[in-house]
Amino acid sequence: MANIPELSLIIPVYNEEETLEDLIKRVYDAEFKFDFEIIIVDDGSKDSSRDIERRLEEEYPNIRVLFNDVNLGKSQTVRRGVLESKGRFVVTQDADLEYEPAELQEMMDFIREDDLEAVYGNRFGKKNKVIYWQNYWGNKILSFVSNLFTYFRLGVWIPDMEVCYKLIRGDIFRSIAENLESTSNFGLEPETTARLSKFTIDGRHVQFGVVPISYYPRSNGTGKEDEGLEGWFEGFG
Repeated sequence: MANIPELSLIIPVYNEEETLEDLIKRVYDAEFKFDFEIIIVDDGSKDSSRDIERRLEEEYPNIRVLFNDVNLGKSQTVRRGVLESKGRFVVTQDADLEYEPAELQEMMDFIREDDLEAVYGNRFGKKNKVIYWQNYWGNKILSFVSNLFTYFRLGVWIPDMEVCYKLIRGDIFRSIAENLESTSNFGLEPETTARLSKFTIDGRHVQFGVVPISYYPRSNGTGKEDEGLEGWFEGFG
């Protein structure tokens, strides 16, 4: 039987030719103290991302690349990657260099040492740069609304519901992913959080934690997708 990786990194990709290879190098430069797999899911890229992905798959034995036949959007692209994962824990990793992969080590240490089932990163927990204040306050407001539905179940206030770094025990994340319905780019985070808060294990809710993380926001001029409110309220409750 093949070894089960400790962590599966799910990387959704759409036109990330400028940053994808750099991201993969950063993951390997992190020198994690655990074994991992990388699942890249290309959502119909129109640039040279697919050529880069095929080359990376040949160069690294623990990278798998999946291609969507049509553009499905981030939510369903991540869903596909999670369902293909094998890891004891699963996390989503954006390919745009806004997050620091080395900090996944701290999150893994935290989730294992405290015997938790889920750990969220918190971009508000460090003095990170803010480019668009409307996005900053939008995330704050959406996190507040999400907590109105989830706090009484989890017993933990989630300061950054919209964060990419959601580290979740693999079997739980795969179970949640089976039922993810969001089709928008921004519905993934609230729906995942809502479903996670409802998930029970032997009659109890998941053990949950939060870790401050770094964040390096891109401007729209460097390819960052505009974070409008469309789709953000999918999945609440």
